[in-house]
Amino acid sequence: MTEPVPIFQLENIGLVKGGTRILSDISLDVRKGECLVLAGENGSGKTSLLRLFNRLDDPTEGTILFHGHALREMDVRELRSRVGIVLQGPVLFDGQVRDVLSRIRTFLKQDWEVKDVVEAAGLPMKTLDRKTSDLSGGEVQLISIGIVALRNLEVVLLDEPAAALSITAIDRLETLLCSLLEKGRTLIQVTHQVDRMVNLADRGIFIEQGRVTVAGSMSAVIAAFGRS
Repeated sequence: MTEPVPIFQLENIGLVKGGTRILSDISLDVRKGECLVLAGENGSGKTSLLRLFNRLDDPTEGTILFHGHALREMDVRELRSRVGIVLQGPVLFDGQVRDVLSRIRTFLKQDWEVKDVVEAAGLPMKTLDRKTSDLSGGEVQLISIGIVALRNLEVVLLDEPAAALSITAIDRLETLLCSLLEKGRTLIQVTHQVDRMVNLADRGIFIEQGRVTVAGSMSAVIAAFGRS
């Protein structure tokens, strides 16, 4: 039986920014419906790699294919309607949460209800009546991920989604990510919380100085942290 074409194929990817080499010789496939973790120490290049998947940056070397087609040739708006990203430390507009979510829904041309976002984020409904300026960083993170979760995306990209979260909020996040995987979404996540990803992630890669040095099980990725 013929193997399906990977949703993403990266071939000999390199990235140079401002004269500094960030990534070198990265080749990997991302399979539809899997959770792939990008791990590494600070400054290793993992967030830079994540940004390439929906063209926040383009590689200076190599090729990225999306469903077998060159990513660089895709219309950016079309791509981002299929591949969404939540960067670390997201920011919401000022105002009441209910009104802000309504504005975002209109801008994104979505048909979800504002309460659906709060429910997906695992937050109490009274959150809708609060000011966004009064929310914690973790609450903003969960709401931002909730918005992305409700969009009809193929791929969700997450940059350190648990960085500002309490233990309870991390549990909510894991529930949300599990629900996305159950719906067949593909998740690519940058994280330092590798021990929390053992049961959720299908595979992981470990990046050192812009190069993939380990690719495989989460146990292999965790072991790489001990060697770095």
